[in-house]
Amino acid sequence: MTSNVTCQESMDELLDRYELYLRASRNKVVLDLEKTPATAVLAPYFEQGKMLRALLVFVAASATGHEPRNMTMVAAALELLHGASLIHDDIADEADERRGLPALHRQVGIGSAIVLGDYLILHSFAVLRELEFSFEPCNVLAALHKLNDYARACCLGEIRELLPSDQSDPEENYLAIVRGKTASQFAAATTLPVIVGGGDVHEIEAMRTYGLHLGIAFQIHDDLLDFIGDALVLRKPVGTSLAMGRSLLPLIYLERYGSSAGREAAQHLLRKIVRSGHADRVWLLADMVRLLGEERILDRVMATRDTHVSLALHALDRLNHSQDVNALKTIAAFATSHQPTHTLAGVAAQ
Repeated sequence: MTSNVTCQESMDELLDRYELYLRASRNKVVLDLEKTPATAVLAPYFEQGKMLRALLVFVAASATGHEPRNMTMVAAALELLHGASLIHDDIADEADERRGLPALHRQVGIGSAIVLGDYLILHSFAVLRELEFSFEPCNVLAALHKLNDYARACCLGEIRELLPSDQSDPEENYLAIVRGKTASQFAAATTLPVIVGGGDVHEIEAMRTYGLHLGIAFQIHDDLLDFIGDALVLRKPVGTSLAMGRSLLPLIYLERYGSSAGREAAQHLLRKIVRSGHADRVWLLADMVRLLGEERILDRVMATRDTHVSLALHALDRLNHSQDVNALKTIAAFATSHQPTHTLAGVAAQ
């Protein structure tokens, strides 16, 4: 990603600074999972997560003048909600792998995985409610209401993706799905700590806008990795969304802006990808990437991604300048321009 943002703190430095907070939220999640009969299969997923949403909780709190160490429950609640969304998503996608592990429904069965995902959603609300002993109850109630809004938005995004669309504009339908499935969780991560802490409406709106556009940019980038990513690095198979017939932004743009020959070649490749196994898919994806490059489609997709990054960064101008406002800029650059190589911070196996 091309950016004119100069960050005084690198991502590694930022992770070092927040490592204790990230570890505390991870420990809270894993400890709570010990109360379920599925600890042995659930805990490894949370031990391997990147915890990007948790990091956003702590940095958003600090950037708006709130003590990040008091936001462990907010971060844990969002990690639980995110974990649930992945479990349900893997069932819908018939995925075999998640975070380098067999997908949960492959281990315990679809029925058990659905119920465990439902349990995590409900438990996320119980964890957030624990804050009523340390924050103003009215603020905690407001945060619970907002978490409910974001959780429902996430479910509606998934439903919109699974059911036939009545939206005439494929790009708008894609963005509506992304706003629900992904961006709602980012907006939750950036607004809930401000709501709990009693922040004003201007701070909350700034953080909502930042989180929403960062989430959209993150998903566009993640979809690009489905074409160009390395499965071993990503710890999940590439090309899965293509094989499932999902309408991704590169394909939407190819249909809208590509040549007739390019569209015809892409349809031929897609048919092969749908029928292929993981090994053959790598070569077919390489051909698809070359085609998208020749048609200048990847440039268009990256430009759209960068537009949303810019909108996210612009929202931060409403906040007072601080080290952690800059840290939010660092996270935006990191989350939309890299191929993840490890969990955030050195806390995955601790």
